[in-house]
Amino acid sequence: MNAFRREIIFTGNPNAGKSTLFNALTGAHARTGNWHGVTVGALSKAVKSPRGRFLYTDLPGIYSLDGYSMEEKGAADYLRGHKNALLVNVADVRTLSRSLRLTRALIGAGYAVVLALTMCRAFRKNGGSVNVSALSAALGVPVFAVDAFRPREVKAFNSFLQGEGAFRAAHARKTGEKDEGEKPLPRSVYVPQKRKAGFIEKICYNRALCLPLFFCLMGSLFFLTFGRGMPGAAMKSWLEELICVRLADAVGAHLSVPAVRALVCDGFFRSAGGVLSFLPQLAMLYGFLLFMEESGYMSALAFTADGVFRKFGLNGRAVFCVLLGFGCTAQAVLSTRGFENRAMQKRTICALPYISCSAKLPVYLTLLSSVFARPFLEVAGLYALGVVVSLLVFSFLSRGEKGEFILELPEMQLPDPIFFVKTLLFRLKQFIIKIVTVVTAFTLAVWFFSSFNFSLRYVPAEESMLAFFSDGLKYVFYPVGVRDWETAFALFSGLVAKENVAGLLTLFYPAGLPYTAPTAFALAVFVLFCSPCISAIAASAREIGWKDSLCNAVLQTATAVLAAYAAYFLFVYRIFIPAAAVLVLLLAAGKRLCFERIHRKERRHAQKFHR
Repeated sequence: MNAFRREIIFTGNPNAGKSTLFNALTGAHARTGNWHGVTVGALSKAVKSPRGRFLYTDLPGIYSLDGYSMEEKGAADYLRGHKNALLVNVADVRTLSRSLRLTRALIGAGYAVVLALTMCRAFRKNGGSVNVSALSAALGVPVFAVDAFRPREVKAFNSFLQGEGAFRAAHARKTGEKDEGEKPLPRSVYVPQKRKAGFIEKICYNRALCLPLFFCLMGSLFFLTFGRGMPGAAMKSWLEELICVRLADAVGAHLSVPAVRALVCDGFFRSAGGVLSFLPQLAMLYGFLLFMEESGYMSALAFTADGVFRKFGLNGRAVFCVLLGFGCTAQAVLSTRGFENRAMQKRTICALPYISCSAKLPVYLTLLSSVFARPFLEVAGLYALGVVVSLLVFSFLSRGEKGEFILELPEMQLPDPIFFVKTLLFRLKQFIIKIVTVVTAFTLAVWFFSSFNFSLRYVPAEESMLAFFSDGLKYVFYPVGVRDWETAFALFSGLVAKENVAGLLTLFYPAGLPYTAPTAFALAVFVLFCSPCISAIAASAREIGWKDSLCNAVLQTATAVLAAYAAYFLFVYRIFIPAAAVLVLLLAAGKRLCFERIHRKERRHAQKFHR
């Protein structure tokens, strides 16, 4: 902190626009969304300006200084440890009367507070009014109406926060001064908006219509993304032709050395480039999830699905985690801090890896497109299977406690177009960076070790260094029709990053995958059930510890092998039901054993603590 002139902390009720304002002021890319629990931990960014260096920190939403969920308690503890910081209390002007409870509590606790009002345009459009100057005089602290999408307002607000008078103005009201408590604001200061629920909101918050609407939207998304002749598949084919054929052939024509030509054409263009060709389909998936987050539909879905999730030992809060899991398992794991107790958090972390993240999509399509003319139904089936297995794991690990579910219900709204496009492009940029760096580096390293022997002589793959170390892996997948080590190595490389699997399969089999339909589907099931990538395991370790995270990863990988066998039997031997029954029993026994061990350990620690 000595290197910074001031720390500026953003706090306030959930879903008030803290992260959006934080991003606008700092140029950061903190995750935003029109739902409770987007921010799950303190996120800081240093900002350098002509006035010096400032530290901006975005905290999870809280309703009071006495936290309810784990993320709220963490935010409250952070505030207690930074009493000398300048607090930007972000409040949705549409729910100002409720938001001022936290504002008055922060003022009464002696913090330097600046109140930032958001959503003012929509508020005034619906007949509401607020007198900013009068509100500032009533509270004794500076008050600003800030629109994060208007650069002029953002710049003016940032200039005030970095100015010398900001801290003095925010501390104008002396600590210990008598608080006005829950006294309502006079109409000369604040007039609430007059707004009735629209047609879309009536549908989205209708328990009988919201879930069917969600399934219809998901079905339409999958059809448009993966259906033959649909935009997603057409753009993917065009990009694949451009990168893997035209560019690869054009560059290869100028390379005369076979090893160099294989490195550039096969190791880069046809492997990493092949994974990159899935960008249009990922863009459609990311766009759908982003629209759900920013429009408020995700909160509506959580509200209406609460009763369904309670049957599996959870509450509607799990909807956020499951839907985030379609994008990134690591982010979904971190979002579990929103639960109010550790037991429910651990159950969710154990089940989330079975949700198909976006990194598994290229693998599914690489495997299934080689044997199915229209992989739309197969890919949709894998996504549905992952959700079903996750719910079963929730149910198996349930101990009866479901917890309360407190949710801030936002107004349904269309996302700001410019913000929507910028956020979507940023997420696609992150995917491209990962392919160009991590996946390309991993693929090129594999190409080297699979092309040279220990004497560094260019040899066929079966005589290479990698073949020497990986030959034994093929026996794991013998029962599903795999007879080569290349496939087994590619599948297990997904433990590092799932995108590696698609890249290596393209590298090892440039002429096409040599699988039958039962084998391809069984391998896709293995990818579905397998342990998540290293980043997701690390996120899990931050929440429940490395020992339990690694135990879960090993158990999930072993379960994935059994699931692949069961899927293969479905096609070949038609004994899927008994195999599936055995798999479910093994999954239930293993997960419950692991979960009971965690609880026994917690009880021992609790007894020692009380003694």
